[in-house]
Amino acid sequence: MTPLLGRGRKEQEIEKILSEVREKNDFLERRLEETVEKIERVERGTRLLTEAVYKIITYLKDLEWTQEEVKQRIEERPLPVIRKKEPAAEEYLTEIEAKLLEEIKKRGILTVSECYAHVGRSKEHVSRLLKRLVEKGILIRERKGKTFYYRLAEK
Repeated sequence: MTPLLGRGRKEQEIEKILSEVREKNDFLERRLEETVEKIERVERGTRLLTEAVYKIITYLKDLEWTQEEVKQRIEERPLPVIRKKEPAAEEYLTEIEAKLLEEIKKRGILTVSECYAHVGRSKEHVSRLLKRLVEKGILIRERKGKTFYYRLAEK
């Protein structure tokens, strides 16, 4: 009888080991399925990114071609800039614009920095006023470096 008792214990140990192996196998199968799902998601994302990059590259190449065409058109025929003086533009000046004009008539050529203290306004405000006078055709603006110089327009 003793051999049967020993045999039962061995069977129990084998069954215990077998159930542990089955549990590990089930766990590994679940992990494998999760990994396969993750790989599929990554592949899908990679495919979408590749398509997006391809579309961007195509768009940039198309844009590059159009820029070259625009450059050729510009080089082929430059457009002259003509500014016309409005009739009696000086009649429509504000008080500050009139002061600026007087100062420019006295000194000849002025910058914004030279004008703003005389008028009592900020540099930005004076700059806008001078630009408006240029647009009206009363002044001419010349740029040397970073500085803009303003003088009276020839009549």
